[in-house]
Amino acid sequence: MTVQSISTLMGDLKKKYDKSKDKPGWRALQGMNGRYYNTFIGGDNNLWQIKSEEVTNGEYVAVGGKVSRYDEVLEKIMRDGSPVPFGSITPVGKKLSVVMAGVQAYSSDSSSLLCRDYLSNKQAALEQRLKCQVEKMMDDPAFRKKYTEHKDRIRRAYI
Repeated sequence: MTVQSISTLMGDLKKKYDKSKDKPGWRALQGMNGRYYNTFIGGDNNLWQIKSEEVTNGEYVAVGGKVSRYDEVLEKIMRDGSPVPFGSITPVGKKLSVVMAGVQAYSSDSSSLLCRDYLSNKQAALEQRLKCQVEKMMDDPAFRKKYTEHKDRIRRAYI
C-alpha cells in the first residue's frame, strides 16, 4: 500500500468516481479509534482508508491510501452504523478543491472491525505517516499554538 497525502488521494478518488459506472454503489464509513478518525470509502471494487486527526476546530491533518479490494463482506460491514451527513473540502491544486458531500455510516465498532480484522497490517504505516505529518506541522509556532489550544479545549470538555 502506498500512503498518499490527502490532496493526492482525493484527486485520485475524484477521477475514479467520475469514471465509475456504479456511482450509487459507492459507500463511506467513519469511526473513531483513539484520537484518530478512520474513514473508509468503497467503490468500484476498491477500498480506500483515510486516517485523520483534528488539529483545530473543524480542520484535520490526514493521509490515506488504497487498502483492499472492496467485496460483499466489506460492503456489509460498511453499511452497519448510523447514517449521518458528511462533507469534506480538500485542496488538490492551487486552484482546485475536491468537495465531497453525502450520507455516510458512522460506527466506531465497524471501522475498528475493518482496521483490526481485515486491514491490520496496513494500519501501522498510515498511523506513522499521519504522526509524521502532524509533527512537521508542529514545527510551525503559529500552528503549534492553535493545535495546543484546540487539544486543551477538547480535554476540558470531557473532564
